Amino acid sequence: MKCCIATDLLPGYIDGLTSPETNEEIEKHLESCDACNTIYRQMTAVIPSEISEKEHEVDFLKKLKGRMHRKFAAVSLATCAVLIGTTVFLQKYTIPVPYDPDCMTMERYEIAYVPNSFGLREWQYKSDAAESENSGEDTSMEKIRFVLNLPIEKQKALKINNFTSRSRTIQRDGKTVRIVYYCYTRTLWNSLFPDDSQALNSLINEGDIYEESFGRNANEDYQPIPREIYYLPMRNLDKLNRLSDEEFDAQKEAARLVWSGVI
Repeated sequence: MKCCIATDLLPGYIDGLTSPETNEEIEKHLESCDACNTIYRQMTAVIPSEISEKEHEVDFLKKLKGRMHRKFAAVSLATCAVLIGTTVFLQKYTIPVPYDPDCMTMERYEIAYVPNSFGLREWQYKSDAAESENSGEDTSMEKIRFVLNLPIEKQKALKINNFTSRSRTIQRDGKTVRIVYYCYTRTLWNSLFPDDSQALNSLINEGDIYEESFGRNANEDYQPIPREIYYLPMRNLDKLNRLSDEEFDAQKEAARLVWSGVI
C-alpha cells in the first residue's frame, strides 16, 4: 500500500469506518512505514484532546449558568425580604407628635341615663337625651374626652394618624388618684407617604380616663375621684404597663399636665 493511500484511509481507520481487510493492510503498512506511523500517532493524539477540550468548555458553561441562576434567585429573594421588612417597619414604627396646647385639649360634657328607642336605659349625650320624648331623666353626670382641635388640612400637615393612652389608679399620699398619659403619634410610613384615610376624628372618646364601665346600671353608687391627664410624648406607651405605681406616677415629670379635676 502506498503512503498516499494509507494517509487518506487513516481518518476512516481511526473512526472505525474501514473494513477488516483494509484495516489489515493499513496496519501492515504502519508497521513498515515510520512516516505514516508518525502521522497516525499524531492524529490519534490530537483528536481525543480536542474532544476533551470541547467537553470541558461545555461543562464550564453549564456550571457558570447554574451559578448565575442560583445567584439571581438568592438576590431576588433577599431584595423581596428587605422590601417587605422595610415596609412593615415603616408602618409599625411610630413617632410622637409634640404637644400643641392650641389644638390638643380636653372637653367636659354631660351624659344622662335615659331610655333608648327600644325602651332600654343607656347613657346618652345630655343634648340627645333632652330631645328624646319621655326621657324620664333621673340620672346624669359629667364626662371628659380628648379633643384634637384641628382643621383637617392642618391635621394632614401634622400627619397625625394614631392616638394612644395608658392610665392607672394609684394611691398618692393616702389619696386615690387616676393618672392618665396620652399621646398623638404618626407612623414613619405616614410621614413619607401621607394617607388621608388614616386621619383621626377630632373628638376622641376612647382612652383610659375611667376605670369604670359606663354600660353599668346608673343606680349603682359612683364616687368621683381626682383625675390628672398628662400629654407624654413617648413612642410606645405600652412600656408604662411594666412600671410600678411609683414609677408610673413619676412619669409626669417628663409630661405636660393638660387637665386635672374631680369627676
